[in-house]
Amino acid sequence: MQSVATVSPWRLRFFALLFLAGLAAVAVKLFMVQVVHSSEYRERARKQYDVTVTLRPWRGMILDREGRTIATSVQSVSYAVDPKMVQNPGRICALLSAVCGTSADSLMAKIRANAKRNFVWLARGLTVSPQTAVLDTLKDVGFVRLTEPKRSYLFGSMAAQLVGCTDVDNKGLVGLELAYDSLLRGQAGFEVMQRDAKNHLRQVVGAVSKPAQNGYSLELTIDAELQTIVEEELQSGLQRAGAEGGIAIAVSPRTGEILAMASAPSFNPNAVHQSSPDAMRLRGITDMYEPGSTFKLITAAAAIEHGLVNATSTVNGLQGTLQLKDGTVIRDHEPLGVCSLREALEKSSNIVFGNLARSLSDRDFYKMTRDFGFGIPIGFEMAGEARGILKTPADYDYSTKLFMGFGYQMAATALQLACAYATVANKGEMMKPYIVRGVLDENRQRIAEYGPQRIRRVVSTQTATTLSDLFCSVVDRGTGVEARVPGLRIAGKTGTAQQLVEGKYSKQAYTASFIGYFPADSAELVVLVMLDKPKTDIYGGRTAAPIFRSIVQRILSTPSVHDDFPALSRVQLPSPVADSVTVPDVRGMEVKDAEELLRKRFLRSVCDATLGVVQQQSPAPGTRTAPGFGVTMRTSSVAPAAPVPARAPSPTTDAVAAQSMDVRGLSIRRAVTILHARNIRVRIIGSGRVREQRWVQEQGRKTCILVAK
Repeated sequence: MQSVATVSPWRLRFFALLFLAGLAAVAVKLFMVQVVHSSEYRERARKQYDVTVTLRPWRGMILDREGRTIATSVQSVSYAVDPKMVQNPGRICALLSAVCGTSADSLMAKIRANAKRNFVWLARGLTVSPQTAVLDTLKDVGFVRLTEPKRSYLFGSMAAQLVGCTDVDNKGLVGLELAYDSLLRGQAGFEVMQRDAKNHLRQVVGAVSKPAQNGYSLELTIDAELQTIVEEELQSGLQRAGAEGGIAIAVSPRTGEILAMASAPSFNPNAVHQSSPDAMRLRGITDMYEPGSTFKLITAAAAIEHGLVNATSTVNGLQGTLQLKDGTVIRDHEPLGVCSLREALEKSSNIVFGNLARSLSDRDFYKMTRDFGFGIPIGFEMAGEARGILKTPADYDYSTKLFMGFGYQMAATALQLACAYATVANKGEMMKPYIVRGVLDENRQRIAEYGPQRIRRVVSTQTATTLSDLFCSVVDRGTGVEARVPGLRIAGKTGTAQQLVEGKYSKQAYTASFIGYFPADSAELVVLVMLDKPKTDIYGGRTAAPIFRSIVQRILSTPSVHDDFPALSRVQLPSPVADSVTVPDVRGMEVKDAEELLRKRFLRSVCDATLGVVQQQSPAPGTRTAPGFGVTMRTSSVAPAAPVPARAPSPTTDAVAAQSMDVRGLSIRRAVTILHARNIRVRIIGSGRVREQRWVQEQGRKTCILVAK
């Protein structure tokens, strides 16, 4: 055997060289890693252990003019999983289902559908509660719990379309939340944290970070109390009228501040996922209508401003009938002959105001209409404002000015109409409407302020004063008497306009409205009420005007609203006990609606049932009586929505009905409702309001023939 001592020297040298080469390779590799590519490997390590956490800012608040919080942000909790790391998804889904209401199966299906992803949201924006605390006890490496700011609307649906709402990521969707999103949302920050061996995050001293910048807050011009009054009265009026929708706006004519703007139907911004896009629409600026008789303010202003008429002028109503050369016939609701301008306005003669518009030059009439803000954007802060439709003189035909004189062949938004009346209420000067008063920082210190902006003088002070006096007569003695508040001078106008349906004016679809301002001599508020397709009555004087009156009465009885409007606090209203009230017409209304209407008129209701339709009442509609007087109502035995059971003809019952069921003066719809509730057969001749009622015997049974005009 060869001993160690006899090993060849060249072999020792070979292994020594091989060993040195290995050391050299390791040294070179270390040099490459630690020197040449050191930055690359440090970045890899940083990515493995460092985690950049986004710091979400708190969205700014939205406040009313008195500093009341309308929208704010609260802390919520959100849950997600890493499908690749989650250990017990079934338990997580079961517990989460009990908290958020989503089925465990659907949550599990979401995890399976995203099995190749590293992050899947399961629930977001949950309110912190004892139920969510149970989820905090879960120890699962793939279960993620995050706290996030969530938008909260303290008044629920109040001013919902105006204020707007946000999505799950706190980004504005509609309303002011969208229009001022860049100011409200703030700027996100970040913080670098490290992940330990157990996958827990911890802060690192000296780590790179950028704090989040919270959003600015908005101070609005609206008053939460006034907004609530307007919304409640609008909703109550919609139910009484059976209308499909409605708008109510309150604006200060002196400043242009929007004090309230309501749209119905509305939605709850705290539950956006349950709301429809239609309910989020701010109808006051997006929807256009032919205004009807409320536009007569502009016609009267143009005629007076250009010296065509004055307060004492006489006009000719042509006995209520005007036939055009194409065969079209215009008929007034109340025929007038030669009369005063004041009486023509009180009776709302379309013929008089159509002819006044025709008597003006095309240029003068168009310019006055444009100066009042029609056919052009007002410049409201929110997106979606419609400019309206206004023909230029080049597009006029022989009848354009005639129909425009009483509010047809043009279209306007509710806000445009409110601003037109505000211009007259402000002695002829138009102010720009606005909704944001100021921008506040986190400490509620004002960093930007917005105030009144004068647009232009539209009519002279003398013309505006004359118009106010004329339009007070509309409320005192004309079509707007249902808007009258004893002791308060109100100027206003009713409107009833047929709507275009499939290119034709419908006999069933109307826009009913009333616009007024008060006190008329030193106006503090302009209030517009507009109803879409009312069912119980089509006339603005009978549907919209009572809503206006209820709004005004509640405003006057709310002292906190008077602080910004000193003229209101000086209004001396007569004692409710000493004053008399007008008994409203509740025939054809459901009992609960009739009782509500009587209550608002300070009258008691005495009824023989809690359900059904009111057929008769005593005292008669229009009677003046003392507040607190009891109005006796007789009803049908079935509610209007229930089918009327068939019965054999009864000559005795029909004879009684023939003597007691006087429905003259009512709309066809209300008259038919009353008669059908008593199982009385009805035949209708014409449309509109019942002018004549006849009883005939047909097939052994009394039939009521209603003649309407």
